Amino acid sequence: MSKVVGEQSTDTLSRIVDLLVEHKIRLDAWEHVLKETNPLLHEHYLGTIENLQTQKAAEARRALIQMLESKPAAN
Repeated sequence: MSKVVGEQSTDTLSRIVDLLVEHKIRLDAWEHVLKETNPLLHEHYLGTIENLQTQKAAEARRALIQMLESKPAAN
């Protein structure tokens, strides 16, 4: 039974990765179109992406710190 569950998890993960790759390719294509058609908006887009990445990293750090602080010390 666990083999079937493991295979389903692997299949699901594989489909998720496929979708992420497909969307990354599409985003890259749209970014290229934006760069060619409106360089100012493209710069704004890049700035927005950079800000979102910074926010995401800060949130991940906060969550990790909170998780580590909430764990009891192992003796």
